[in-house]
Amino acid sequence: MHILSAIKKRKIFCLLIVFYFAAIIFMANDAWLYKTPVVKITEVKTEKERTAEAVRGKKEIYYKQVLHGVVLNGKWKNRSITLKNEYSYSGVLNQKYRKGDRVLASVNGQSQTGNIEGLKRDVHLATLIGALIILLIFVTGKKGILTICTLVVNLGIFSVGFSHFLKGEDILKICNIMSVSFAVITLLLLSGFHKKTLAAIISTLCVLAAIMGIFDVVTAHTEEMDYSTMEYLGSLDNPDDLFRAEVMLAGLGAIMDVTVTVSAALGEIVHKNPQVTFLQLFRSGREIGYDIMGTMMNVLLFVFGCGLIPTFLIRMNNEVRLLTIVRLNIPYEICRFLIESIGIVLAIPITILIASLLTKFRFRTGGEKC
Repeated sequence: MHILSAIKKRKIFCLLIVFYFAAIIFMANDAWLYKTPVVKITEVKTEKERTAEAVRGKKEIYYKQVLHGVVLNGKWKNRSITLKNEYSYSGVLNQKYRKGDRVLASVNGQSQTGNIEGLKRDVHLATLIGALIILLIFVTGKKGILTICTLVVNLGIFSVGFSHFLKGEDILKICNIMSVSFAVITLLLLSGFHKKTLAAIISTLCVLAAIMGIFDVVTAHTEEMDYSTMEYLGSLDNPDDLFRAEVMLAGLGAIMDVTVTVSAALGEIVHKNPQVTFLQLFRSGREIGYDIMGTMMNVLLFVFGCGLIPTFLIRMNNEVRLLTIVRLNIPYEICRFLIESIGIVLAIPITILIASLLTKFRFRTGGEKC
C-alpha cells in the first residue's frame, strides 16, 4: 500500500510539474488575450544621453534607448515598430528594457512608432506563483494544498469585503465579519475539526476583542489623531474607522500563529499524559508561549519596519529631516506595532487558559483525540 501511495504521489507531482511549465508557455504566448498591443523587443540600441544634477549634489546618468520590435496582437499584428525609452542609472522613475522583453504599448501602425506603457509581467508572476505552489505541495503535502486553499478563500473574502466597502457599507462591520471569517476558515482548514482548533479560534477572537477594546480606550482618552499626512486616509470621510479596521486586520496572522502553537502543544501534552494537572499544563503552556513571544514580536517589528524603508529613503534623499519623517509617518506604525504586540502577549495566557480547560474537559468526558 505504501509503494502504491508513493507511486501515485510521484505521478501527481509529475503532472503538476508538466502543468506548471505548460502554464508558463501559455502565458508567454497569450498576447491574443490582451486588448492593449503587446510588442516583443527584437533589437536594442542604448547610448548615454546626458548627466544631470541629482539631489545632495550627486550626478545622475541618463540613457536613451531605441527599441525595435514586432507587434504580437491586435490591428497591427506582425508589424515592425520602433519605440523610444529613457532611463536613469538609478532606475527610480523608469527602467531599462532588453532584447526579448514583451512590453505593453500604444502603437501607431502607420508611422510604425509607439509609446511604452509598461512591461508585460504575467510570465514572471506565473513563474513565482507556480514555484510557490509546487514547493508547498512538495514540502508539506496535504498541508500545502490546504494552505493554498486558505489563501484562495481569504483572497475571495478580501475581494467581497472591499467590494461591499466600495458600495458604501460600514467598514467596521465589514472588517469584523472578515476577521471572524479569516480566523474560523483558516484554522479549520489547516488544523481540522478538533478541540485544539476550537481553542485556537476562541482564543484568537477573545484576543482580537481585547486589543481593539484597549485601542478604543486609549484613543478615547488621547488627542485626536491627525490623518492628513497619510495619503490613503486623509481624503476619506471616516479615517478613524478605516485606521481602526487596519489595526484590527494587521496582526491577525501573528495572533493566530501564537494561539495555534500553544493550543496544539497543550493538546499533545494532555494526550501523552492525561494525568497532568491543570497547574502543570498552565506552566508548560507558559514556557511554550515565552519561547515564541519574542520571535513573533520581532516578526511584527520587521514587517512594519520594512514597510517604512522606502518612506525613509525617498524623503531623506529629498533632504527631509529625520525628525520630520518620524513625526509625520512613524506614529501610525508605532501604534500598530504596540497594539499587535500587546495582542501577542495577551494571546499566551488566554490561549493557555482556554486550551487547558477544553483539553482537560475532553479527557474527563472520555472524548476523542484532539
